[in-house]
Amino acid sequence: MNALVQWWDTNPITHLFFSLPAMKAAMPAILKAFPVSIMFGLVSFLLAIPGGLAAGLGRNSRSRWLRWPATIYVDVIRGTPLFLQILLVFFGLPLTPIYKTIVDAFALKQYLFLGVDASIVWRGIMVLSLNSAAYMCEIFRAGIQSIPKGQSEAARSLGMTKTQTMAFVILPQTVRRILPTMMSEFILLFKDTALLAAVSVAEMTLRAKEAAATSFNQSAYIAAACMYLVLTIPLGRFVSSLENRLAVQDGGASGTGKRPPRINANGVDSEHVVPHEELVIGDQG
Repeated sequence: MNALVQWWDTNPITHLFFSLPAMKAAMPAILKAFPVSIMFGLVSFLLAIPGGLAAGLGRNSRSRWLRWPATIYVDVIRGTPLFLQILLVFFGLPLTPIYKTIVDAFALKQYLFLGVDASIVWRGIMVLSLNSAAYMCEIFRAGIQSIPKGQSEAARSLGMTKTQTMAFVILPQTVRRILPTMMSEFILLFKDTALLAAVSVAEMTLRAKEAAATSFNQSAYIAAACMYLVLTIPLGRFVSSLENRLAVQDGGASGTGKRPPRINANGVDSEHVVPHEELVIGDQG
């Protein structure tokens, strides 16, 4: 055992990446930044849901005045790197008059959230939520299109308006189908908060970078990775469990015993390739 410990301490690879003293020294700062990463991820995700729903309804709208702006927004956001969007918001937005007006009007620089300047917090949340909303838009759009048209026709035959049909018939079924994919989007968004370290936001990756620069040891990054895994692994298991539970319920209700397609941003099953007939949007009888 002593020989193993001695080898671990003297081996250059384990010493550089898995040094327990270096991890222990970096962990307090990383733990302090853990709520900051959760705050950015959770608040941005909650704001992205209504934004994505509105954009998804716009893309499904027959009105070109609603469909075109939503389409342009989704194409631009999904077609450009999130890192580039962060740089534009953090370094370009402060140069505009409207930014200075907002900061002065609300005195954002006088407030701190979890030790982070409020002006930095709202910029970070804004760019993350706008990016996530574009992906949520496609998730909602694909989910809405996956509902058989017979559902809408039955609701309209009962005297419901289009708004009532969407609110009380289509959307509840859509949310149930896309819930696992929404949870997966939150996991991706939480990991994307690490990109904010490039603009000096005091989240876990930045604290790990500072600890690594101070100790000349890369073990702090491994410690930060472990903190990300503390949240992402349980959530990933929960998503899988939720998918299986919904599959059993839907299979039993339909009498087929087959798992319904998991809706992703492209409107197809992300785990299995299924025949096109199973994904046809229309009256299934």
